[in-house]
Amino acid sequence: MNKIVKNALVLMAFSLVLGFVLGAVYKITEGPIAEAAKRKEMEAYKVVFATADTFQEMEGFDAAAATAVISAYPDTINTALEAVDASGNVLGHVVTLTTKDGYGGGIVITVGIQNDGTVNGFSIVNIGGETIHNAFQPAFADQFKGVKVDKFEKDTNLNYDSVAGASMTANAVVNACNAAIEYTNSLKGGAQ
Repeated sequence: MNKIVKNALVLMAFSLVLGFVLGAVYKITEGPIAEAAKRKEMEAYKVVFATADTFQEMEGFDAAAATAVISAYPDTINTALEAVDASGNVLGHVVTLTTKDGYGGGIVITVGIQNDGTVNGFSIVNIGGETIHNAFQPAFADQFKGVKVDKFEKDTNLNYDSVAGASMTANAVVNACNAAIEYTNSLKGGAQ
């Protein structure tokens, strides 16, 4: 019996020391990981709005209210920023969404939309468990650049049969772009 208590105390001490070590490692790496994620987001913003000098938070932005605007889509809006030029003029919006219907799970995607409704394109921020990257190749992605539509639709203004094996991911990207269009269109009426 004494041996069992001794082994339990050794195991508990070992677990406590490892817990403190893991906590210290987390604290050390927390800042650099957050900084790398922020840098990746900023790169995505520049991809979809290269002409913007800065990206500003929209006054009064509420992610839950924004997501309610796009309730017809299986996406959630994480952020919506104004793309601003060097003179302070708002050029359009950058909307970051999470879509749940990609092949490998959630995809965090950023979509840039000019004030006149022209889509600048999309950029992937994070692919949760995704293994199929064909949906992000130029043959597919370039169809979203410089296009002004109310909605992207397969076989109408998009062709992605050539993206073999990636139809779920392609549909997720199309839905995210359509949700971003719907949300930015709602901003013209003052809704947020």
